[in-house]
Amino acid sequence: MTKTNLILCFLLILTTIFSSCKKETNQTVTVIRDCTGTYLRLNGKDYHVCNLEKVASFPAGTTITATFKKLTECNDSGNTAAVCYMLHENEGWIEVTKIK
Repeated sequence: MTKTNLILCFLLILTTIFSSCKKETNQTVTVIRDCTGTYLRLNGKDYHVCNLEKVASFPAGTTITATFKKLTECNDSGNTAAVCYMLHENEGWIEVTKIK
């Protein structure tokens, strides 16, 4: 393999790695609350907030700019709201990393 081919392969691998990483971006979302929990609504889809302290000061219906990442599960001990018999369809747990 020539030096040029080796460099091109290396650059291709780096490009693939960096383009596959999820980048966190600011999103304009609406705070939603009901007896099942707190959510951020983006494009008609609700995302269940794991770290409630980040959005606790915003009333339901408030539009905010937030950055968040999806989680596979929520291990926040502060997120133990009483369970109600209502289904709130959502896209899974998120962790809010920043609010503008």
